[in-house]
Amino acid sequence: MNTRLKILCVLLGIAYLYIIGEGIVKSMIPTFTSSIREEIADKKKDNEHRIFPNSYFFYVKPVKGYYTYPDTVLNLKNGKWMRSEVPLFSIRTVNSTKLPFWLLTGKIILVVVSFLLLFLMIYIPIQVYKVIRSVIKNDIFDITNIKRIRRIGYAILAVFACVLYTAFIFTAEAKELFQLENYKIVFSISEDYYFLLIGLVTLLFAEIMKISHTMKEEQDLTI
Repeated sequence: MNTRLKILCVLLGIAYLYIIGEGIVKSMIPTFTSSIREEIADKKKDNEHRIFPNSYFFYVKPVKGYYTYPDTVLNLKNGKWMRSEVPLFSIRTVNSTKLPFWLLTGKIILVVVSFLLLFLMIYIPIQVYKVIRSVIKNDIFDITNIKRIRRIGYAILAVFACVLYTAFIFTAEAKELFQLENYKIVFSISEDYYFLLIGLVTLLFAEIMKISHTMKEEQDLTI
């Protein structure tokens, strides 16, 4: 096989892992690690009172619409106040509001989803590594390799489903607990749609490779 093609496939695999890994880390890991870290700190601080705050993450939209800049922020360079707006809130507070049963059930399911996402974070890089290794060994059109690529595509779509579900639960919980001045809470996964795109492109690529494999087999039989 052409050395240039091998190099391109390896670079593509590395870029693939980086994009998927960065997306998972940015979407999920900060949510759970910061929550655990802050909870430990708060328990040490408030152990006598037994009142522990929780972390909440949700997207917002200005009541009057995007780009209306309802807030202000101070520019320390020149001491001037500037109009601003934020798309995402990260809140740490004590809240005693009782959540509805369906939302409590959804949060329990979210724990299972988190473990599934952890499994996918390990599974996807392993499969990509196996694909790259097969390419280096000139087995790119091997049926096993095609199945691996298809499994990677399904795994990425599963990541997208996990992110979608997590965003839905976080948004629903925030709407039950908060009503903000100048902002309304909205459901958004605008930064995570590329999981859907990459997953579908991967499945499409697997199908193209399968067709190529079938044509190659038919050609070999003809010869």
